[in-house]
Amino acid sequence: MTLPFAVLESPQDLSTFYERVLRPSFPETELVTHDEFLEACTNQFLHVIGVIEDDNIVAGAVGTMPTHEGVMMLLYLALQPGLRGAGIGGKLLDCALARWQQEFSPTMILAEVEHPNYHPSSEDHGDPAARMRFYARHGGRILDIPYFQPAIREGEPPVPALMLVTLWVAPEAFIDDDCIIAWPLRAALRREIVDTCPEGFGPAIRVAESVAGDAVRLWESHDIDRVPVGLFDTEDAVL
Repeated sequence: MTLPFAVLESPQDLSTFYERVLRPSFPETELVTHDEFLEACTNQFLHVIGVIEDDNIVAGAVGTMPTHEGVMMLLYLALQPGLRGAGIGGKLLDCALARWQQEFSPTMILAEVEHPNYHPSSEDHGDPAARMRFYARHGGRILDIPYFQPAIREGEPPVPALMLVTLWVAPEAFIDDDCIIAWPLRAALRREIVDTCPEGFGPAIRVAESVAGDAVRLWESHDIDRVPVGLFDTEDAVL
């Protein structure tokens, strides 16, 4: 089945996508607001590829524009409720990755995935274990980083125990089969995590330490228990 992919650019299409696809698919702590989403798209900080069937936007992939170091993030990959398991997500992911590689020439494309040992599955937001298996089928490997998501809404807490998964890495970024260069990650994570958290925040320090060397290890999904986890200590919870 060939799906009708299209870059979503108009405020109407982007708003429809947010309300019908993104909002039902993610908890508020992991989703930017409607206005922030539209502003980021308008300012070309985000690139959105949608799936349109019978004039309805039924799915979409949202990617951040590459950093100066070439790091892109698949921010959201979402389908309208009830469409999971139909094969749409895999085709959409393949399309988005190919399009972004061709158009932006990134060094790497990453995704955030909830650690299934710490985040339960839900009918509304899906199953983290199934999501990890999905990305693994598409070549995803887990970075050896105790990752977490800083608060993306004012008044909301940061989200612990996420993983950074590589969806695509440029051949020149590999040191060997199981390690990639650290410096693009070090720069990007300093801006997005370390510099956005209070000084001395333990989880942010641990993220910085994990990319302080020359290389970062990649783990297969079956090695998930060997990946460091971005958990918060009691004193960290005062953010």
